[in-house]
Amino acid sequence: LSGQNLNGRVHVASIGVGGKGDSDCNDAGGQGDMVAICDVDMNTLNKKGEKFPNAKKYQDFRKMLDEMGSSIDAVTVSTPDHMHAPMAMSAMRRGLHVYGQKPLTHDIYETRQLTEFAREKKLVTQMGIQIHSYKVYRQAVAVVQSGVIGKVREVHTWSSKKWGDTGRPPERRDPVPASLDWN
Repeated sequence: LSGQNLNGRVHVASIGVGGKGDSDCNDAGGQGDMVAICDVDMNTLNKKGEKFPNAKKYQDFRKMLDEMGSSIDAVTVSTPDHMHAPMAMSAMRRGLHVYGQKPLTHDIYETRQLTEFAREKKLVTQMGIQIHSYKVYRQAVAVVQSGVIGKVREVHTWSSKKWGDTGRPPERRDPVPASLDWN
């Protein structure tokens, strides 16, 4: 790792502990010591705190990194998509290794910035891609890269997503819950 905690278990912090962050936090906590957890929803945070009672709780990832950064070796970032890159870079600027959920970034520029910074600082990073490490996906990549189908000129994609909110947006908007730190 980055020089801290070389003779002990990895000290991990999780940013976003609901939804996909729930399992990412559990998995990371099974590989090291969960020292801090962060989520904007206090109800979600308190529930995860029951599993990791020794982890310090935060609703603001910036405060967590400022206060705990020197006590953390690595973070997971499992929040809504628009925050993956800023949170990952904030952690890496503090010398922390990062496991981030997909999509890692919104564009190639952000991806290159994270990649170059991690390489320069010798930080370990990984993006959660779940099923994309399966053999059939690797075979598809090999077919394209080998040129057997010729030069790819156009790509069409689709999703058979059957989870999450697939319905129409609500007609009315509920008030912001008291447990949610909207800022």
